[in-house]
Amino acid sequence: MNITEIANGVVKDVQNRNHKSAAGKIQVLLDSNADLEEKWGGITRLAVTIGEFKQAKVASQKFLEVAPHEPKRIIQSAAILAEIRDINAAIALVKPLLDKQRTPQVLHFLGTTYSQIGQIDLAKNYLSELLTIAPNSEITWLTFASIYKFEENDNFHKKLISISNVKNISPPYWFALGKSYLDVKNYKLAFESFNKGCESMNKNSSYNYEQHKAFVDNIIEHQDEQYIFNPLKQKQSELKAPIFILGLPRAGTTLLQQILSSHSEIGMGGETRCLSFPLSELGQNRINTIKYQSNEEQQATFDSIRENYFYYLEQQYEINLPIVDKTLNLNHHVGTISKSFPDARLIRITRNKKDNAWSCFRTFFSQGVSWSYSLGSIAEFFYQEERLASHWSNLLSERILEISYEDLISKPEEVITQCLNHLGMDYEEHLMNFYKSEQLVQTASVEQVRHPINTKSIGSANKIKEQLNRFSEHYKTLNKTP
Repeated sequence: MNITEIANGVVKDVQNRNHKSAAGKIQVLLDSNADLEEKWGGITRLAVTIGEFKQAKVASQKFLEVAPHEPKRIIQSAAILAEIRDINAAIALVKPLLDKQRTPQVLHFLGTTYSQIGQIDLAKNYLSELLTIAPNSEITWLTFASIYKFEENDNFHKKLISISNVKNISPPYWFALGKSYLDVKNYKLAFESFNKGCESMNKNSSYNYEQHKAFVDNIIEHQDEQYIFNPLKQKQSELKAPIFILGLPRAGTTLLQQILSSHSEIGMGGETRCLSFPLSELGQNRINTIKYQSNEEQQATFDSIRENYFYYLEQQYEINLPIVDKTLNLNHHVGTISKSFPDARLIRITRNKKDNAWSCFRTFFSQGVSWSYSLGSIAEFFYQEERLASHWSNLLSERILEISYEDLISKPEEVITQCLNHLGMDYEEHLMNFYKSEQLVQTASVEQVRHPINTKSIGSANKIKEQLNRFSEHYKTLNKTP
């Protein structure tokens, strides 16, 4: 096969979910120093898609070498570095561009990345400078709003309001405006702004309640006692199992992860996606029906999942300590986790439903949360996920510790001690200084976890009780459905 055929083969392998074959072809291209020029950009993106972050880093460098002084290309390469968690290298690559020209692209990139490592003041400086150059930059307003506390008469609040008359405003603007109204305690206009953003996003929503329900039904039907408790002989591993945090988005998973990751015996963590890579190759049907295979076949599959998980984990983290994995939708994979990581402990964090729903509704999720742009869909998603959570609790109650966000906030030391006891570890006094850490945070909680624990978010939905009636009533109806 020639170089073009190999590159095209990578695309086909990724489309067919044949990740190992795709990775092998990418390595051939890298080892041969193939003359792909612009196509290295596509190879880089494919490497990220299949979790081959080390390959992505090398491929990104080759893409940059095509025109190493081109600002746009530098930012594109840095964006890959940031996505694969090499945030300091990303910043180092872009920062020299400030000496040449302080463009909106450079300022936005630095503002965003510095916010992710907790350097909030520096992030604000870059983003506010950008907003003086490009005051209608909606995505920048969204990023800025996530780390800025608006006040009634400050210029940023006034500027943001003034943009509302501009035609063809994109959804990120409405979420930024909603945040500014929340800060100044104008809850009516806050909800109206978020609702405009959600209505726009919901037009392209891919969430289908019946599909979600069928998906949960199939898991509950197949991943039962026989699936969970069939004894298998797993290979011994020197690597320590991850700590899995389960919970709905905006339920406090990032806060819990940041606190636990501050422990001397626990490594960094976040939304690793390391489980999704091997599971996507297998497919949900095979995962559900694995109990019908022989014990040897089952064990081989679960061993493979575990080995591949650590392979992908090592692409992102130092794995000499157990890391905290809070990847989105881990609730779907608890059965697989219990079999692939029989030594792993899980912690589920729940939150007041209305507060949780309101927080989801007012958050502009970048991807994967299409259900969050409608109060009705939020109720449907919550209901099905809670059905599945109850299923896991009934089967694995000893391995899953249940805590609440409200308890974590109101009595943090007690709850964290409870979590650490569950993990077989001792409490450490410095854990409550988690907010001083510069650990990478790439979720919607990027600014919130940079402050000491406070109770401001408890009861937040009480400010908009009437507007949340659609969520409350629909959730009640679902609970009554046979």
